[in-house]
Amino acid sequence: MFGSKKDMEQIMKNRVFLVLFVSFFSSAMLFGYEIENTNSVDVQVSFQKISHQNPWLVGEPFAKRGKAIHLGNGEFFTVTLAAQKPLFAEIDSFDYTVPKMKVTAYDPETGFTLLQAIDTDKLSKQVNIDERSVAKFCRGGKSRYVQLPFSKTPIRAFLLEKRESEEPNFSFQNSIVCGITYQDLLIPTEYIRYFKNGKGYSRSFPHPGWMYDVQLTPSEKTYYSRDIGRGILVSESFPGIGPAYSLFPGDVVLAINGVSLQKLKDWDKYDLVMDLILRDAKGKLKPIGSKTNLIVYRNQQKLLISYDLSPYKTDSFLIPEQAPNRNPLYYIVAGFFFTELTGSYIKEFGSEYRVKSEKKLVYLTDFYQKKAHPIRERIIILSRVFPLDGNVGYQDFQDLILETVNGVKISSLGQLKETLEREETNSFAFEFSGGKIAIFTRRDLVDLKSELQNIYKIDRIQNLSD
Repeated sequence: MFGSKKDMEQIMKNRVFLVLFVSFFSSAMLFGYEIENTNSVDVQVSFQKISHQNPWLVGEPFAKRGKAIHLGNGEFFTVTLAAQKPLFAEIDSFDYTVPKMKVTAYDPETGFTLLQAIDTDKLSKQVNIDERSVAKFCRGGKSRYVQLPFSKTPIRAFLLEKRESEEPNFSFQNSIVCGITYQDLLIPTEYIRYFKNGKGYSRSFPHPGWMYDVQLTPSEKTYYSRDIGRGILVSESFPGIGPAYSLFPGDVVLAINGVSLQKLKDWDKYDLVMDLILRDAKGKLKPIGSKTNLIVYRNQQKLLISYDLSPYKTDSFLIPEQAPNRNPLYYIVAGFFFTELTGSYIKEFGSEYRVKSEKKLVYLTDFYQKKAHPIRERIIILSRVFPLDGNVGYQDFQDLILETVNGVKISSLGQLKETLEREETNSFAFEFSGGKIAIFTRRDLVDLKSELQNIYKIDRIQNLSD
């Protein structure tokens, strides 16, 4: 009636397998829900392509997918592409029918971004970034100041035992955010709080404004700081960020904000000096604009140098990395496309830009990018020439530095336009690097402008506003 003993054993095995399978499937579903829906969600941040070599064109939009956390009241935090201009974002999930989210804050250095969901109450669970909760439940460890591969901003991060994803993610203890994981780093939650509590759309972290060497040879120590004790050697000073015109490479810094550097040990001096510049007495990151005082030794004299902390930006560099606000400036005259030399212009030649682009421009970008020039505001280049009937003979001119117009040295696009409009002469001589010269009459400029617009349909022949 009940079958053989062997059949009964087989039925029991099947039942056990079924119970284990259902239990495992249910656990997997629950685990997936907790990770996907409780702590973080997938978002897509949309950007618009901007070309420095074709700045009059409207670029196609593109998106970057990443993880985001809900900070409360429909406000989300994510880490996306740096040095871009985000347009909007969307939650990429079947569980949340959320419309496009507004970008309310963005740091072009780190890619930190705040998003605001509008007209919806179906949101993911809010996470906890409270300072006390993080300190109580999240473990610390060895930390040091690092610069992310896409950023120049020093960030104090914990070193992970194993390498994580190549894309930014989050580390949790239940619903408490312990930090941002990236490669083998854990960026503490304090950086999320600092960014969230900032003001305005553009939010950034403080940068020292200068860099230094702490590992000096005995002969270097004797040469740079003899008879004055232990200090740190200034290696770079950045214009527009720090005390570029009062602090110079070769200076020795002896004290920072009233704290002497005499007793700092060499093995952790770099991080301790960063703390003295970027953090207050309680160890919290200072706000942008905080006063910094340095005691500097130069030419056998001690000097007091004061400056305000600023975020890292290249707008004051002779060759900035990006155009101001990612809005490339340009001016087209006689079919000649003039623009400013930037790092992004060179890199648009692709991964082999050092081979494919003009060698002189690569050299200038490498060695003069972080410098300021006493006369030049920018390096103005002739990118290329639009072929027109009126500029035949100059159409092979490409990636040349504009030196003068009618003998006037040109240091900005605004000055170029002003020179052409102010000069009362009927002819203009453009002198470029390599001894090349182009000459046009005033009538030529008018005729070539009409020809350019008729053939190439370029409505806007200039962008000179920062």
